[in-house]
Amino acid sequence: MRKILWSSAIAVTGLVIGGSAASAATQPLSGRFTVHFPKAGQQNNVYPCPTDVFCGVGNLQGFGPAEIDVFDSNFQPIPSSNCLSFDKEDDIALLGTDSTLVLIGSGMLCFPGSSGNVPSNPSNQDYGRPSFWTSNLNVDGTRSVGIFSGATGTATETFTVAGGVGTWQVTGTLTL
Repeated sequence: MRKILWSSAIAVTGLVIGGSAASAATQPLSGRFTVHFPKAGQQNNVYPCPTDVFCGVGNLQGFGPAEIDVFDSNFQPIPSSNCLSFDKEDDIALLGTDSTLVLIGSGMLCFPGSSGNVPSNPSNQDYGRPSFWTSNLNVDGTRSVGIFSGATGTATETFTVAGGVGTWQVTGTLTL
């Protein structure tokens, strides 16, 4: 009888340990988001963002439609280049849910040629200041909510602006 109880206890322990390991599944993280600027300049996004937030809409693969809210700060010139370094936070909220994935990291913003030095002028026919942004980000599971609460992972993000359109591409891994 002791042998049966001992064997049962080991089997149950194995199921519990195996069950918790199986619930932490790593999967690819992939999203694409777009922002459309009006022709009058880059002050307003065509998609309605929260007040004082730069955002775009798109899709987080495997999760559905989402909004990306971007918070960049601490821009610093990189000597002998047309680039700036910066700190950033991205909040990717699944539309129609209470789930938000928070990504934290840093990046670099570069302007081709001298496009970053063109002064703003509402009468210009050109707009959209071409630029290319790259960021290395970590999932902040303590600040993420809903299905992303407690998540871990890393991501690389690119953001390209040309004319009146900006496009984010987020790729990496996510463990829920």
